[in-house]
Amino acid sequence: MIDGKLFDFENIFRVIKSTEKMKRNQLRPLRTEIIELAIEKYSGSQLRYVGDTEDGKDFIGLQDSLRYESKSMDGMFQKRAGYTKKIIIKNFQGKNLGTPEKTFDYMLLWDTKTNTVGLCDWSSIAKNFVVKDATVESYVNHEDVTFLAKGVEVMEENVTNFEKKLMTEIRKLL
Repeated sequence: MIDGKLFDFENIFRVIKSTEKMKRNQLRPLRTEIIELAIEKYSGSQLRYVGDTEDGKDFIGLQDSLRYESKSMDGMFQKRAGYTKKIIIKNFQGKNLGTPEKTFDYMLLWDTKTNTVGLCDWSSIAKNFVVKDATVESYVNHEDVTFLAKGVEVMEENVTNFEKKLMTEIRKLL
């Protein structure tokens, strides 16, 4: 399993904050890819990003060969509830085909509001599946989460507006 002490969480959350303006529908998938590339880069050589090249996982562990999925959202860890917000595990883009097969061993949970990251295993997700018409969702009880970092501070002067820079570069290429 990955070691949280080897991650550079400050730089990961810096990239997350730098992509805040990329939440509109057209840029959301690119934002996710940028964040996941940052997770790979600052994982302390523990993760290899596989993104859309492999189904149902975002990373492969370089030392442990385990499969890791990554989910992020503002306010992921609800303080009063004792569990995370609901997470979409599988979107069938239409008619649900039932509960998904196991495609990852661990999930990284990123709370982009509180700069907190946790790790849970597949069983912690699977036991709380909520099957809907087009999706399978889940939530994770806080007691099933290993918190790797809480309240990571990011120096505001280190945050860059990726959306603005990206649009500037696109306009240059046109």
